[in-house]
Amino acid sequence: MLVQGEDNEVKITFLKKLPKEKLQQVVFVCIVMLAAVVGVVEFYVLKNWTELTETDASISKLTDQIREADRQARGAQQDVAHRAEVKSFVEAQQAAMVSGDPFAWVVREISLLAEQHPVRITALRPGIKSDTIGESKGRTYTSGIDVSGAYDQIGAFVQDLENRFSTAEIRSFSLTGNADDKGQHGASLTITLRVLPPEPSKKAETKKST
Repeated sequence: MLVQGEDNEVKITFLKKLPKEKLQQVVFVCIVMLAAVVGVVEFYVLKNWTELTETDASISKLTDQIREADRQARGAQQDVAHRAEVKSFVEAQQAAMVSGDPFAWVVREISLLAEQHPVRITALRPGIKSDTIGESKGRTYTSGIDVSGAYDQIGAFVQDLENRFSTAEIRSFSLTGNADDKGQHGASLTITLRVLPPEPSKKAETKKST
């Protein structure tokens, strides 16, 4: 500490001994150097700092845009999946509704279903069309089905019938049999199926659009 103090005193003494003009030149050089340093800081460091800040803001904005685009892409994929699910559901519902000749449709569909079960269709009775009222307006077709088989077999067939035609309604069901039937029973049921609405004609669609 003493050496450093003496060194400072030597520097001060040296400056005091300098001529006034020389001292002014030294002060001037110091001021110019200080101004140069300030210029470098202002025009280089601060400029680069501003550019760095702007770049960081641009990166942040771009990141937000990427996240938004990714969110929209996921939403679009979900919309496509949802539309496909709805379409599949509608097609399944339409496939379970009577179309064309009602009795021919019932004979075909019930026969195909019975082939998957160890039961025998003994009779299919033609039915009638009717209009429904209330919230679920539309046309229905009611038909009768007679089937024979073991008790469990008939139960499984009826359950599959309800699952296959989810819009249908079993109005009545009766089971007959006795000891001489050797475990075989007869069942008679009445089922009401929904009729697929006809597609609107092109003329009607054109009239509605105008």
